[in-house]
Amino acid sequence: MVNMAFLGMIIMLTTMVLLITSIDPFFLAIILLLELALFLVLGLSPLFTEHELLDDVLVLRQGLYFRAQVPIGEIRKVSRLIKGPARTGVFFRLLSSTLFVTTRRTDLIEVELQRKRTFGWALGKKADRIVFDVEETNALIKLLEGSGSFSPIKP
Repeated sequence: MVNMAFLGMIIMLTTMVLLITSIDPFFLAIILLLELALFLVLGLSPLFTEHELLDDVLVLRQGLYFRAQVPIGEIRKVSRLIKGPARTGVFFRLLSSTLFVTTRRTDLIEVELQRKRTFGWALGKKADRIVFDVEETNALIKLLEGSGSFSPIKP
C-alpha cells in the first residue's frame, strides 16, 4: 500500500508542476499516460500476487511480472526458511540454481525440485530450487507434505 500512496503522490505533484508551468497539452497528456502506466505496473500489480495449490500443480504468481506452474510430482522436498534474502521480488543469482519469488524477507518456503526447470517469466532461468512466501506458511507446507506425491530423484 505504501507503493500506491507514494506513486499517487508523485503523479499529483508532477501534474501540478506541469500545469503551473503551462506545458503544451500534448506533452502533458503523454507524461500523464506514462505516469498512469507506471502506477498500474508498480502500484497495482503487487495486488495480483497470489499463489495457488491445485490438485496436481503449484502455481506461483508475482503481480503481472511472473507466473510459473510446478507439477507436484516434480517436487522432491519442501522446507521452511526462517530468514531469507534481503531483497524481495522475482530474482535469481547468476551462479545459483535458486529462483526467488518473495514479498517478504522472513518465514519463507523453499521447494526443491527433482531436476532443473526453465522459468520463462524469469528470463529463462534454469532452477531446481524455488523460494517463495505465502500468508499461511504452515498450512501450505502441511498440504504439500501431505500430498504424498514427492517422487525420488530420477537418474
